[in-house]
Amino acid sequence: MTRYAPDDIPALPVEAIRDALGRADLDAAAALLEAHDRAVRLALAGDVLLDPRQAQRWANLQQEQQALLEELTRLRDQTGEQLRQLQRHQRGALAYLRSGG
Repeated sequence: MTRYAPDDIPALPVEAIRDALGRADLDAAAALLEAHDRAVRLALAGDVLLDPRQAQRWANLQQEQQALLEELTRLRDQTGEQLRQLQRHQRGALAYLRSGG
């Protein structure tokens, strides 16, 4: 795995994540975010001291990552709700067909 220095912030793969989200491939988007999170944790492992400029860059990265995680969570929640609605409609249609409708 790649080692990063406090000035060498792992690039957040925003385009790849947005592409995965656009294809509704939530698992791929989550995998990209998890891989990035591992890289960030590795970069900051140990006793890393950051100066204010470095700390701000890392804080900005965290905000970007958090926004993408929130978007992924929102899309997963929407997908789950759509699946529940589809299942309810399917049960209703099956009940209708069984009743001779």
